[in-house]
Amino acid sequence: MIFTIKTRKLSDIRKKIEEGTAVVLTVQELINQILDDEVIKFEDIDIVTTATKGLMSGIMGIFSFRLSPPKTLRKFIEITINGIPSFPGPCPNEYLGIADLIVYGTAQSKTIENYCGGSLFRDIVEGKSVEIIAKSSEGEIVKKNLVLEDMQFAKLMGTRQAIKNYNAMINCESYSVDTIFSCLPFEPNKSEITFAGCGALNPFQNDPEFESFGVGSPVLVNGNIGYLMGPGTRNYIAKPNMMTISPLSGMKPEFMGAFKTSYSLEPICSLAIPILILNEKIFNNLVKSDKDVKLNILSLVGREKVGEITYGDVWDNNFRMKFNAEVCKRCEKCDVIDKCPTNAFIIKDGIISMINRSRCFNCGNCARLCPEAFELDMKQIKFEESEIPVVLRQSDRHGAIQLAEQLKSMILSGEFPIKKHISKLKFAESVK
Repeated sequence: MIFTIKTRKLSDIRKKIEEGTAVVLTVQELINQILDDEVIKFEDIDIVTTATKGLMSGIMGIFSFRLSPPKTLRKFIEITINGIPSFPGPCPNEYLGIADLIVYGTAQSKTIENYCGGSLFRDIVEGKSVEIIAKSSEGEIVKKNLVLEDMQFAKLMGTRQAIKNYNAMINCESYSVDTIFSCLPFEPNKSEITFAGCGALNPFQNDPEFESFGVGSPVLVNGNIGYLMGPGTRNYIAKPNMMTISPLSGMKPEFMGAFKTSYSLEPICSLAIPILILNEKIFNNLVKSDKDVKLNILSLVGREKVGEITYGDVWDNNFRMKFNAEVCKRCEKCDVIDKCPTNAFIIKDGIISMINRSRCFNCGNCARLCPEAFELDMKQIKFEESEIPVVLRQSDRHGAIQLAEQLKSMILSGEFPIKKHISKLKFAESVK
């Protein structure tokens, strides 16, 4: 007996979108329907939207703007934005008065406490004025305040994003460690676990053979349309990631920013990509449950693999932090206010009055410190015959779902282009 694989053309999907008959689901909606015992077949769905929101250190802002009139200064050799050192060049722009520069997302400000490139990118998107201090080759200092509209070029580039396989971390040492993998000093003796990754929502998990997206594919970067440029740095076939680029203008601040760890600040970035269901093979590769996605446990110092669980062990429809302000009113001294890694608390009369949801990362740090006022089921992991508590999430599943829903809406309204990629993504067989 010969079995034929069912297929549909890209033009068929486009036509259905134009006619208003296309079926587009987020991965979370697909998972929920399966959990409700609904039978979903290839014929039932045209596109699935995937997304991830997390700490992505490999991002940079690329800018170009005027700092002086033409013919006055030769070139600019040192530039800071809000105290963050940048890398001017490579174009010298001799006597043009224009600066081209790069700002790394992880770069820390020399003048503003707890402020990094990720903080700066969000401020720029929010329309805030930023301070530019530039030194010319002649030694002259130029100071300017600019907003996004003043910049002739402002884009965000990601060098390593949407990594397929993130990890959980555990400290196997006998001493605490300040690290980017924890908001507080990471406690010793295998007493707690943190993790990253949006699990079943990740694009690479849902298209492991890279059939529906590739070089040139449109993507959403922090809520704005950008493009997939190709494989990212430090990638290989078992752990693929991507490079993207998108204008800062049009991004949404709630999908970006900075996250304070016990070691340094890390930038936040969010991506969403549609999976076009062009054949049954693509459909069958869609993640049906978080239990289908492995999550390695690594030793914090040394990064050796010491265990393996699944994202089903850490994600269970408990994505959004709940807050009871009445509890805070009864406290004389708050141990939580200064420990939010994204500064998401709104303080009134010395107590937390509410959560700024556009900044909240749903990381669980506040629930760890004050479970009476903050509620989020952080789960416990069985490890070496012990129950180890998860104390921090470094990915925001709730935010990723919101971005996947935005992408779905944009596809159905015709705002997001449905295109075939220029070429397939190719990854190294192993890491060098």
